[in-house]
Amino acid sequence: MQYEEINEKTIKISLTFQDLVDHDVKLSDFFTNQSMVENLFYELVEELGLEERFSSGLLTFQIQPFPKGVNIIVTEENIDIDPTTLPDDPEEFEQLMTDFFGRVEDLKQNGGASPDKNTTENKETKVKSKPDPDFVFYSVEFDNMTQLLAAVKNVKIEAEESELYGYKDKFYLIILDNQRAKGKTEVSAMRARMLEYGQETAKSRETLQEYGELLITTRALEVLSKI
Repeated sequence: MQYEEINEKTIKISLTFQDLVDHDVKLSDFFTNQSMVENLFYELVEELGLEERFSSGLLTFQIQPFPKGVNIIVTEENIDIDPTTLPDDPEEFEQLMTDFFGRVEDLKQNGGASPDKNTTENKETKVKSKPDPDFVFYSVEFDNMTQLLAAVKNVKIEAEESELYGYKDKFYLIILDNQRAKGKTEVSAMRARMLEYGQETAKSRETLQEYGELLITTRALEVLSKI
């Protein structure tokens, strides 16, 4: 696990897949389990000694998977009101407070959180909800190596990452694709072409990690294309 300063208000925390395993977290949790993301963040704040680094304001998050794990981009938002500039007019004061709490609510709805880890009510970490995730994992099952190699040689996919597992005399190709860059249509089309040579499978990556045999740990598509 590493973190780096992007600027005065932003840091990037990089977690490998092993770091996620150590924290009992799956990549899919970042898109489906808000409570897990909240708890993980406060664990990381403590482990990295960042309590004073984020001592005021609200925090927003962006989750960015990469081939070896996931980056958490944390940005501190300043929403403080200078007491010396408060208006004397009651109507102006009421409007100022309305605007202030509106900004707080906007931040919370778009990924904001209070950094006070000692107050449960302030822990309102949220991951920005999106209709479709930026990155998607999918698995294709093949009955034999001939099917697998035919798929790899005939369907050219520039994936973010790929792995190959063996389980009960069958092969499972796991692909992490960039839906944000390519678009949902292209990713779905490439997956459909893969399924012309293989078949749908209900076995998740987590199941294969636990019960299957990892045959190619990284860049499986590239490795197989050279056979």
